[in-house]
Amino acid sequence: MQTSSLRRRAWRWHFLASLLVVPFVLWQSITGTLYLWSYAWVDTAHPQLRFVQPDTRHLSLDAQLQIARDIRPGSRIGSVLLSADPRRSTEVLFENARGLPVAVFVDPYRGHLLGQLDAAAWWPGWSRKLHGGWPLGDAGSWLLELGACWTIVMVLSGLVVWWPRDKQSFAQVLWPRLRAGPRVFWRDLHACVAVWCSLVIILFLLTALPWTSFWGGTLLKSVQRTFNQQAPSAAGFAPVIQAGHGVQSHVASLDRMVRDARATGMDGDLILRMLDGPPEAAVSLRSQRAGASQEHYALYDRHDGRRVGAASWDDFPWLAKTVATGVDIHEGGFFGRFGPWLNSAFAGTLVWLSITGFMAWWRRKPADALGVP
Repeated sequence: MQTSSLRRRAWRWHFLASLLVVPFVLWQSITGTLYLWSYAWVDTAHPQLRFVQPDTRHLSLDAQLQIARDIRPGSRIGSVLLSADPRRSTEVLFENARGLPVAVFVDPYRGHLLGQLDAAAWWPGWSRKLHGGWPLGDAGSWLLELGACWTIVMVLSGLVVWWPRDKQSFAQVLWPRLRAGPRVFWRDLHACVAVWCSLVIILFLLTALPWTSFWGGTLLKSVQRTFNQQAPSAAGFAPVIQAGHGVQSHVASLDRMVRDARATGMDGDLILRMLDGPPEAAVSLRSQRAGASQEHYALYDRHDGRRVGAASWDDFPWLAKTVATGVDIHEGGFFGRFGPWLNSAFAGTLVWLSITGFMAWWRRKPADALGVP
């Protein structure tokens, strides 16, 4: 009797959690998949902006950024992507008044302004922002955190409802009964696939939390500080403030920083941040590779170009490595070229579970009522 009561209570919690979770799951699945393929889409839709003809000449990075600034006077540069592929243009990201990135593309060989993509046309920008809770700011992050936590409740309560009862074996409930009538058909299509993917669902939820305001920005950082498990400052995205620098007008050559970074083993694509940061903030460089364990980071004094910090995978403590690996899995980089396909298949599975879960409830509910279990 106690087992039956637990199942009924779990079924009710599973249903109520789904009312909160299904919109969240569908939203995150769609926006996440769009982001995974957004760069491929831009390459296809705007090849004249993304690709150039290589040449022996090469314009300085400082001159390239000035060309980009001229088309968006008064805007601050958010980041710059220098591709290791000689056929790629230099990508300069600005941020518009709504907080969305605008991409400007420069030919690094001839110094031509190739054009720009505003927020609506720059798919990587708006899809990532929507996936992260834009335009609600912290409120959007809190909603995503609530959605993630209630999804865990839904998974756990669903496992209780699915758990074999009476004389059933696990083998009997791990495969859907396709010829047992519509009600059992939809229930098993939902339950069996959900059980197969339950650990992956929880893994993806946990790997999403480091981006959120409370779990990531408050709780995780507090735990890392307490146990001395922070990532190296050079690997952070927040400005690294250098002591002893006042306001200075002179800014060192970015080309010097890039040459030094390349000479010290930072290969692959380079991402530069904090180019328009406070006078006392260091310029951040990151080598973007297929996996987090292959990436390198460096900080440079913006006034004299000296390297003031560096980090590689060996400098990460175990908790920071765990978080970075989780982020790598979530963004589709951990499994190389197969990562986007695997993550897209997982997102499709979540959509499948939302549809089959609705159909299972629809077949089960009373004909004249909504039918909360």
